Amino acid sequence: MKIFIKIAYLFIVITVPINQSLGQEDPWRLFDKRHMGGNEIAELTNTAESSIDNSDYSEKVYPELSIYCEEDNPNISIKINWKRYISSFNRTEIGISLDSKNYSWLSFNLDKTGQISFQNPGTHSNELINKFKKITKLAVEIEPYSEPPINVYFNLSGFASHLEKLKSICSQ
Repeated sequence: MKIFIKIAYLFIVITVPINQSLGQEDPWRLFDKRHMGGNEIAELTNTAESSIDNSDYSEKVYPELSIYCEEDNPNISIKINWKRYISSFNRTEIGISLDSKNYSWLSFNLDKTGQISFQNPGTHSNELINKFKKITKLAVEIEPYSEPPINVYFNLSGFASHLEKLKSICSQ
């Protein structure tokens, strides 16, 4: 029995620091897409902290916030891949709350699949991106067609430094 307690203690001593460091993982991923043949040059992504229901497939999905740039366009854009159907309409309203403040509602386009909401380069993206540099929490609300609203949250810690790396790739 004493050996079991010692092994359990050793397991806890080893795994607790690992789990604590995982909780501090950088939420941002930067992708250099210059040599991938698409229109995007670079993309900075952040996965939502919690999942949402994908009613089409009875599964949980994690939406993804992306900040990106495209060829022949100096502006940086924003898109959210909801990874589930939102609407068949071309446009939708999305609520944005910065650091738990009131929601501001902005118009976003939807792609042909109805899953990805995006802003045209330069619309409100530059203003919104500048606000992202000053906050650590972003709440986003969208109301899918004929469904109750969905809320997702993104950890924006470290955004400003990653944005500079993105801008560096985009300007080359």
